[in-house]
Amino acid sequence: MVEHDRRRVLTYSGLALVGGVLPSGVATADTDEASSLLEEANGWSSLGGGPGNNAVVPAGGPASPVTVAWEYDHGGPVAVVDDTVYLTGDGAVHALDAADGTLEWKTKPIGATGTPAVTADHVYVGGERLSRIDRTDGTICCQTDLGYDEAIPSPAIADGLVFAVADGVLYAVDARDNEVRWHFGPEEPLYEQPVAVADGAVFAVSESQAFALELEDGTVRWTDDEPVGDDEYSHFTSPNFRQVSYPVASEDVVAVGNIDSEPAAVWPSGYATLYDTETGEKRVSGDRGPYTPGAIADDRFYARDSHNLRGYGRDAGEREWETAVSTYHVSSAAVGDGTVYAGLTISGDSYSSGETPEPEVGVYAFDDETGETEWAVDTEGEPELALAGGTLYASADTLVAVRSEDDDGGEEPADGESSEDDDGDDTTGEGDERGSDDTTGEGDERDGDAGNESDGPGDDDAGLNSNAESNVESDDDESEGMPGFTAGAGIVGSAATLEWLRRRNDDEAE
Repeated sequence: MVEHDRRRVLTYSGLALVGGVLPSGVATADTDEASSLLEEANGWSSLGGGPGNNAVVPAGGPASPVTVAWEYDHGGPVAVVDDTVYLTGDGAVHALDAADGTLEWKTKPIGATGTPAVTADHVYVGGERLSRIDRTDGTICCQTDLGYDEAIPSPAIADGLVFAVADGVLYAVDARDNEVRWHFGPEEPLYEQPVAVADGAVFAVSESQAFALELEDGTVRWTDDEPVGDDEYSHFTSPNFRQVSYPVASEDVVAVGNIDSEPAAVWPSGYATLYDTETGEKRVSGDRGPYTPGAIADDRFYARDSHNLRGYGRDAGEREWETAVSTYHVSSAAVGDGTVYAGLTISGDSYSSGETPEPEVGVYAFDDETGETEWAVDTEGEPELALAGGTLYASADTLVAVRSEDDDGGEEPADGESSEDDDGDDTTGEGDERGSDDTTGEGDERDGDAGNESDGPGDDDAGLNSNAESNVESDDDESEGMPGFTAGAGIVGSAATLEWLRRRNDDEAE
């Protein structure tokens, strides 16, 4: 096991932390109607498509021949809900019409990063703060300061709670009033990476421990402190500059990655392991190599390392699938009906002159039985993927919407017609076909004990400030300020804020 220096605990950027799981101190009535509004919406609603980060879409995506239906001049992580695409880019959140890519609204820069998480009414995004945005017009409702100087990772939403890790502590924030319902801060800080939610539990990872926490109150369901492998340097996979790693969960298993290489290894290797979500029992691991968990399908799970994307049988962990092209790096992947989609860079050194598959960088669609290429599209940068409504959204320097040629995706602009965002950037609406069908190549083979009790901020000195304001970027750049409120003020402050919003909206409507 890795020996590491214990980071400071009990003090997190000025937040006073105390022992135990701490409720928010605000009693809120739970009704079916309220709960339905707070659940993640249908579609690709957050990182990996939902709170489990599990990028499996049974309905599938575009089939060959494909076309780029539209392109937007900004790139960034994407969520897609109810025919609207939500993109985080340049510190702002953009909302686009999924049919043609035209801009519906855009917030001013608020330090937003990571993939948005979308409910029926709101968009939540991490970054400098945990921000809640009105889906209708992009108004910033409130921002919760978790006392962390670096970026808060992509949030997950379940049961009316918004989950995010900041400075080694997992926070469960009530989506109704922005109060911290509970938090979990083990002695060894959690990785600042997205968590997964499934089967009534939240899954988070530190260097030497994997945790399953009860969604309702943050109590420990199980822990594992024995990463797979025999190497003395074995540890759970941390976020790194080459690829983001995080747990991926279905309703019965959660996939957690670990590295089994010495720190000096140029190309680390490790394992992706499936755990029983209820008991924490290790069910199966893939072969040594890929250490970043990917999608979990009915009969197979996927994993990536620095070079490869591979698929393994859920029963025995045997390698069943890999791409027919040789890849240098795979940035993201999603699984549809009979197809595996991947954002990647081809390994040009693996091919003779003139035989390198095209494009060298882009999004590829592979047959999920043979690994052969079905189609590929140049994205001029390694893309992150989202899959919704039969459209594959590939986001690199720009965002492109890839569809089957016979799928109009709704009403689209005429050829040559473009839309312009608030910065004056052109968003092309051209149906420029950039796909190249049947691009193939020959690939080569390359190679518990119970956790500590939660420590977190007290009700009175939490320092979690939630400020609501109209912050949508507009031509006149005029927006009326909204009185701030502090999460510790509870229902009274929240009610006053909501009443202020109602009156302002009534005034504007007159």
